[in-house]
Amino acid sequence: MTHTASPETIVRTRWCEVLGVEEALPEDGFFELGGHSLLAIELLQQIETDLGVEISVDVLFLDGSLSALLDAVHQATKP
Repeated sequence: MTHTASPETIVRTRWCEVLGVEEALPEDGFFELGGHSLLAIELLQQIETDLGVEISVDVLFLDGSLSALLDAVHQATKP
Protein backbone atom coordinates (compact mmCIF):
# COMPACT_ATOMS: atom_id res chain seq x y z
CA MET A 1 0.00 0.00 0.00
CA THR A 2 1.42 3.36 -0.94
CA HIS A 3 1.15 6.49 1.13
CA THR A 4 -0.11 8.42 -1.90
CA ALA A 5 -3.58 6.93 -1.31
CA SER A 6 -5.90 8.86 0.99
CA PRO A 7 -6.44 7.54 4.52
CA GLU A 8 -10.04 6.70 3.58
CA THR A 9 -8.90 4.67 0.56
CA ILE A 10 -6.35 2.81 2.67
CA VAL A 11 -8.94 1.97 5.36
CA ARG A 12 -11.51 0.84 2.80
CA THR A 13 -8.94 -1.30 0.97
CA ARG A 14 -7.71 -2.94 4.15
CA TRP A 15 -11.30 -3.51 5.34
CA CYS A 16 -12.13 -5.34 2.11
CA GLU A 17 -8.92 -7.37 2.17
CA VAL A 18 -9.31 -8.51 5.78
CA LEU A 19 -13.00 -9.33 5.46
CA GLY A 20 -12.81 -10.78 1.94
CA VAL A 21 -15.46 -8.47 0.56
CA GLU A 22 -15.43 -6.48 -2.67
CA GLU A 23 -17.21 -3.36 -1.45
CA ALA A 24 -17.05 -1.30 1.73
CA LEU A 25 -20.09 0.76 2.66
CA PRO A 26 -20.06 3.18 5.62
CA GLU A 27 -22.91 1.36 7.36
CA ASP A 28 -21.22 -2.05 7.04
CA GLY A 29 -20.56 -3.77 10.36
CA PHE A 30 -17.22 -5.50 10.88
CA PHE A 31 -18.62 -8.43 12.85
CA GLU A 32 -21.76 -8.72 10.71
CA LEU A 33 -19.49 -9.28 7.70
CA GLY A 34 -17.73 -12.18 9.39
CA GLY A 35 -15.02 -10.33 11.27
CA HIS A 36 -13.76 -11.60 14.61
CA SER A 37 -11.31 -10.42 17.25
CA LEU A 38 -8.14 -11.66 15.51
CA LEU A 39 -9.20 -10.06 12.23
CA ALA A 40 -9.95 -6.83 14.10
CA ILE A 41 -6.39 -6.74 15.44
CA GLU A 42 -5.00 -7.57 12.00
CA LEU A 43 -7.02 -4.80 10.36
CA LEU A 44 -5.96 -2.20 12.91
CA GLN A 45 -2.31 -3.24 12.70
CA GLN A 46 -2.37 -2.88 8.92
CA ILE A 47 -3.99 0.56 9.14
CA GLU A 48 -1.51 1.64 11.81
CA THR A 49 1.42 0.43 9.68
CA ASP A 50 0.10 2.13 6.55
CA LEU A 51 -0.82 5.45 8.16
CA GLY A 52 1.51 5.66 11.17
CA VAL A 53 -1.36 6.28 13.59
CA GLU A 54 -2.72 4.27 16.49
CA ILE A 55 -6.41 3.38 16.46
CA SER A 56 -8.10 1.93 19.55
CA VAL A 57 -9.58 -1.51 19.10
CA ASP A 58 -12.63 -0.15 20.93
CA VAL A 59 -13.79 1.49 17.71
CA LEU A 60 -14.46 -1.96 16.25
CA PHE A 61 -15.70 -3.65 19.42
CA LEU A 62 -18.02 -0.84 20.56
CA ASP A 63 -19.41 0.35 17.22
CA GLY A 64 -18.01 -1.90 14.52
CA SER A 65 -19.09 0.13 11.53
CA LEU A 66 -16.82 1.23 8.75
CA SER A 67 -17.97 4.82 9.28
CA ALA A 68 -16.84 4.72 12.95
CA LEU A 69 -13.46 3.37 11.88
CA LEU A 70 -13.14 6.07 9.21
CA ASP A 71 -14.04 8.73 11.80
CA ALA A 72 -11.38 7.39 14.19
CA VAL A 73 -8.75 7.41 11.43
CA HIS A 74 -9.78 10.92 10.41
CA GLN A 75 -9.35 12.13 14.00
CA ALA A 76 -5.99 10.38 14.32
CA THR A 77 -4.64 11.82 11.07
CA LYS A 78 -5.78 15.41 11.66
CA PRO A 79 -2.87 17.85 11.80
